[in-house]
Amino acid sequence: MSANSTNQISRRSFVSTIAATGVAAGAAMVAQPAQAQPAVADNTTWDKECDVLVIGYGGAGAVSAIAAHDAGADVLVLEKQGIGGGNTMMSGGGVLCPTDKDQAYTYMTKLFDISHSEMDESLVRVFADRSVENVDFVCSLKPGTQMAVYGGASYKSVEGADSQQKYGVVADTEDKTTGTGHTGADLFAVYDYAVSERGIQVMLSTPAKRLLTNAAGEVVGAVATTQDGADINVKARKAVILTTGGYEYDEKMLQNHVKGYPIYALGSTGNTGDGVRMAMGVGAEIWHMNGVSCALGFHCDDYPNGFLNGVLQPSTIWVNKQGKRFVNEKGVENHAGLLAVDAYNAQTLDYDAIPAYRIYDETARQMGKAVKTPLWSDDNLEEVDKGYVMKADTIAELAEKIGVDPDTLVATVEKWNEDVAAGEDTLFGRPVEHVENTQYKNEESDNASSAPLDTPPFYAIPTYPTMFNTQGGPHRNDAAQVLDVFGDPIPRLYSAGELGSFWGLIYQGAGNNAESVVFGRIAGENAAKLESWDK
Repeated sequence: MSANSTNQISRRSFVSTIAATGVAAGAAMVAQPAQAQPAVADNTTWDKECDVLVIGYGGAGAVSAIAAHDAGADVLVLEKQGIGGGNTMMSGGGVLCPTDKDQAYTYMTKLFDISHSEMDESLVRVFADRSVENVDFVCSLKPGTQMAVYGGASYKSVEGADSQQKYGVVADTEDKTTGTGHTGADLFAVYDYAVSERGIQVMLSTPAKRLLTNAAGEVVGAVATTQDGADINVKARKAVILTTGGYEYDEKMLQNHVKGYPIYALGSTGNTGDGVRMAMGVGAEIWHMNGVSCALGFHCDDYPNGFLNGVLQPSTIWVNKQGKRFVNEKGVENHAGLLAVDAYNAQTLDYDAIPAYRIYDETARQMGKAVKTPLWSDDNLEEVDKGYVMKADTIAELAEKIGVDPDTLVATVEKWNEDVAAGEDTLFGRPVEHVENTQYKNEESDNASSAPLDTPPFYAIPTYPTMFNTQGGPHRNDAAQVLDVFGDPIPRLYSAGELGSFWGLIYQGAGNNAESVVFGRIAGENAAKLESWDK
């Protein structure tokens, strides 16, 4: 633990320096926001002080802190959890770094056209312009850091898709602290080392509760709770940067903003919408609340988090509660799983495909894990004994176990087998030959698209929407300032990362880690430029 910090997160042997590069245009102070909470009294007692207060220590918080520090600010970071990393640590570690900024701009604007989501053109433009620098920036944080391309566009038929490249940190196999392959832990390890090397103070297990404003409507600090349960007032002489992540573990926000039920989550359990509420408390405009990055996966009461589905083996289909296929299983982009199952049936008054059921045979069972987690057995048999996976000798018997009509499920499987034999999926156009799916490509999947589901015994796993993260929150501008409900910047309040992301309903993989870099840098540099309000 470094001596210069309270509850400073461990260094984990990371090394380095950084040369900060430019930022988006400066942060002019403008009209006051409507006051949504009382101003702080003139005689407030401040328990901690800094120039720039960063709330949240995931990727966006770390980059914001680094950028603000390198611009000359005294920085303090507050983190709710007992360890840093947030959703960056829990992610796959991908960072989008396009090859061409103009093609990237074209691709992203097309995603907004397709989804009819609200687009802020200035945000898309600055992201396209600055994201081409992402790999250079990350590699600058620790000597010897390397990144390698592992994937590309999530939607390959969209114009500009060729510009999209996803990078992961190449783990140092000699350094056991950084893992063995590109993961979120590897990426955050680079950030965390850079923060530690700079001596930036990080207070863990210290959640911020609300923002504090002065009579001029400026955000001047925050109230936080320490490990021993005491409330403290933290003064930010220049600015506050919100980097608290999303709200995927806040049931109320999900019920009000995201269609589908139940929906589970994969990431940090600290993501309960704290930043959304704090921003709303000072009059922030909230947007993109229906935007989520959500795969399909497994959940049970034994674990707080959900787990991703494993590779979809050829002799596997998905059926809804009526026992019918409802989608091209190979055509669902991994981050858009919710969109495949969120149809609400106005006659049955239910979500027909939540849960859906993954139906497969013995051939598929032997091909690898049905669920992606080290906690799952390699042969999938322990989970049968635990009751996670249902097993039967016939399709009709399997239908009884999952509660669907046996005749319907038998007919569904027979139709699938007939189509595979004939070489065409007549219902949904899933590729039958062992060829690469050209519209979407899951980098971790094989290219064997389809096979008969005919080798007993047969298996079924309930499949639920399982979120990577949410995108909604306070709307920021291209200087990373949080905007009020009239579109004006709230003085001295900035944000970065997935909290109020610029991504809408359709999301490009590795895009959240990328915007954490882009807007974290912008927020940190611009916040550090301000003059202190307390002269």
